[in-house]
This record gives sequence, structure tokens and C-alpha cells, in this order.
Amino acid sequence: MIIKMNNDVSLNEKALELGVIISDRKGPTHLNFTLQLRDEADISVGEYVEVPIGTKLIIGRVDLIHAINEAYENPLFIKDHLLREIPLEARFPTKMMQYRAAQVRIVGVIDSRGKVNPPNEVPEPGKKVYLADPELLNNFLGLEKDGIFVGTMYGNSKIKVVLNPKLVIGHHIAVLGATGSGKSYTVGVIIEELLDAGIPVVVIDPHGEYYGFAYSKDGVTHSKYDIYHYRLFDKSGTTELLRINLNNLNADSIAELIGATDVQADLLFLMVNALRKAKQKITIKNLLASVENIASEWNFAKRTQLALKRRLMLLEEMNIISEHFDIRDLVHPGALTIVDLSEDIEEKTRQSLVGILLDNLFKARKNKEIPPLLVVVEESHRFAPQDYECYSKYMMRKIVREGRKFGIGLCITSQRLVGLDKDVLSQCGTKFILRIDSKTDLDYIRPFLDYTSTSDLDRIPYMPNGVAVVTGVAVRAPIVTNIRTRKTKHIGETTISD
Repeated sequence: MIIKMNNDVSLNEKALELGVIISDRKGPTHLNFTLQLRDEADISVGEYVEVPIGTKLIIGRVDLIHAINEAYENPLFIKDHLLREIPLEARFPTKMMQYRAAQVRIVGVIDSRGKVNPPNEVPEPGKKVYLADPELLNNFLGLEKDGIFVGTMYGNSKIKVVLNPKLVIGHHIAVLGATGSGKSYTVGVIIEELLDAGIPVVVIDPHGEYYGFAYSKDGVTHSKYDIYHYRLFDKSGTTELLRINLNNLNADSIAELIGATDVQADLLFLMVNALRKAKQKITIKNLLASVENIASEWNFAKRTQLALKRRLMLLEEMNIISEHFDIRDLVHPGALTIVDLSEDIEEKTRQSLVGILLDNLFKARKNKEIPPLLVVVEESHRFAPQDYECYSKYMMRKIVREGRKFGIGLCITSQRLVGLDKDVLSQCGTKFILRIDSKTDLDYIRPFLDYTSTSDLDRIPYMPNGVAVVTGVAVRAPIVTNIRTRKTKHIGETTISD
């Protein structure tokens, strides 16, 4: 990466001087240093600093700030003054002995050509440290002028966090946090940005919360976005009906959809295979008609035949099967498609439907029958569970591994991290980490964060709603971000003030 910069990087008259590097038992080293702050210096944990060294520039991130006062180091000395009721500051110049020190992690070095190198320079004690120049920092972090604008840096509103959509979508997204921390709100911001860029989004919505996109944030005015709303059942006639075309499914996905046992799934496989060889359509009627002949040919028990027939008839009674449904009708350029699965159906059926939908979208994109898109799976731990296999998890794994090649990105969300499949989570290149209260969840996610962002874990339980650590391939180093205000109405527990 090349960054445009002044010829003499050591001249930084406009930058705010924060203090100087000091020598202690831990350094400075090529990885970190301690910065003694000026009394008037105003800087927060998570902000970035720069250190000019000749023709190079060290960029660092503040990990920790602590206050030091040698007058208060000896507890027995302090106890004596407390017992005598003599204020320590009455006998010693305590204010002169007090200072603040910041622990800074070095995240990169910019050389005289403007090239970004990994940490490889040791700053000397006494070197002046400055608040990082906003324009230089934007370039260093890999932020864009145009792209996905998600918010501003926490504590430094001059830094707009604008991400490259190709990196974000191509490497997939994870939005993680406790209930009410702002997960869906953050996803809503990402969706708005993609729709503004003409990129279609399909949301799998198990709670029925995304209909707010039809309205501006006042909840009254209609938004500018094209919204397509699908449900399994709709007596009002105001939404499209989501249907399953069995001709597009393999035997395993049909077996999971009907909850077939292993033996029933074996019989179903033979039936589907026979119908396809005979060039007949895969319909409930044709499947029911073939049960006895195939079962007799392969010596399946009578009870297996009856049980499979019953499951097929129950599927028919759900009235969600149609050979006329076309997945291409689900995706429209620059539009949001909401697949509302909040209706009262069994969780296993809901998982199967999600797996089928993802499979059809993946195949359609692979064949270039639909435009490049992002698929959002809310409550992803329900569809990619850690402790058992299901069709939806299989397809989510497939998309995070292969989707980039074909132009289909996946965005997962979860508040129950320990229940989320590790393989799916690890393949999400950009992560938005909001407030997480559970120590178990924090320990679970730690291995999936890049090295420089683990220092934020101790702060994550205390972060306000709507503040996220943005980390991963879309940024060179983690950024604590105030998520911007949404343009559309948010339906959920979290709201963010202007």
C-alpha cells in the first residue's frame, strides 16, 4: 500500500503534540512504546498517533492510559498521613509528581516513498508523539472517500469510517453483540449503504423486524428504497408468497425439509433418482406415486413406506410447494428483499427453508442469473449451530468459502456467539463487535480477532449501544466506531440519537 505524504515526514507543525516517548523496563521496542502525555493532551484509548523518525513515520494505536504519581506509591507512607489527618499535598508537591502515560502498540511504519511496512522501527526515548493526521490516518487504515459509510471514529469524529464494498462483501461480514447493543441497527446501516450503491440485498428475517425499511426514520414518510417482502403465509395479500420448487432440490434437502429418518432418506433418494432418470418432474404427487414401487424393488419395510408417505402429505398440506416459483424473481438490482420467516413453523423446517433458499441463490449467482448481492442471515446461530449439522449450516459454510468467486456475500449476526459455528465465523473477514456482556462469548470470539484488536476486549462489555469495534480485512487496524444514524425506520430494541 502506498500513501501520499509530504517529502519531509518529520515536519508536522499542524499536528497536535501529545507528549514524548519515555524509557521503561518494557521498551520502547519495534512493537510498542510508552508515551508520557502533556498535561493538556486530550486523547482516548483506541485513537491513533504518529511518531516522525527521520524520513519515516511510525503509526501507533493507544491501548491503555494510566495515571502515575510517585507521591502515592508507598501505602505505609500514605497510611501515616491518613492517621495524622495531614493532607499529603500539604507537605509534598504532589501535582508536580503526577503525569499520565499511554501504552501504544505500533501498527505500521510509513517509509519515505509512502509505502506501509509492518512494525520494524524502534522509536527512541524523547521522540515527540503527535495525534495522527486525519488524512494520513484515513489512507493508512484503508478507509475510502466513497463506499460504505458506517460512522465516525469513537472520540475522533474527524475520521469517517468508510469501507470498500468489494472487501466487505467479498470477504463476508459478522455483526456480533448482546441483545439491544445495536446489531440489527448496524446491519441496517450497511444495507442502506449497499442499496444506495445499487447492490441488491436479501435478508432472512426470523423475527419480522425489517419491514421498517419501507419508511424513513420518522416512521411516516415512505423511504426511497425498493422493498420486496416475502412470507410463507399471507392472508392479507400484501406480501409475496415464498414457495419451494422441488425440481430445484436434491434428495437430501427434501429429506431434511420433511424431517425424514436416515432410512426414509435412503428411500427418498432412490425415488428422486428414479424420477429424474425417467425425466419426470419432482412433485409431491409423483413422489407419492413412486413410493411403493421403489420400496418393493429395494425391500424397504412397510412401516418405512407409510411413514414417508405421511411426511410427504404433511408437506403438501403446508401449501408451500410450487413448481412455478423462480428464485430469480427474488433479487432485483438496488432493491431489498425481505424473507420473513417469523411465522409459526417448526425450527427444523425453518432451517431447511433457509438452506434451500441459500442453495438456490448461490446456484443462480454462480450461473449469473442474478446480479452480485449480499445475503443477510439474522440470528445466524439458529441456522449455523455449533453443535449439530443441518442444511442451512452446510450452505452458509459453502457461501463463506466459495461466495467471493461468484459475487455472493454473506452477513451473519448473532448475540449467542458460543452457539455459532466456528467455521462460518472464522471465514467472515470483516467483523463489527458491539457490546458483549458474557465472558463466555468474549472468550469464544477472542481467537477470531486480529492481534491488534484483542486489547479492546476488556472494554467491549462497557461500550454504549451503537458503538462497534470494526476489525478485519476492510481496515488495516481496528477502529472503535460510532455507528451513524439510520435513514430508515428501525424496528427493534436499539435506537441511536442524532
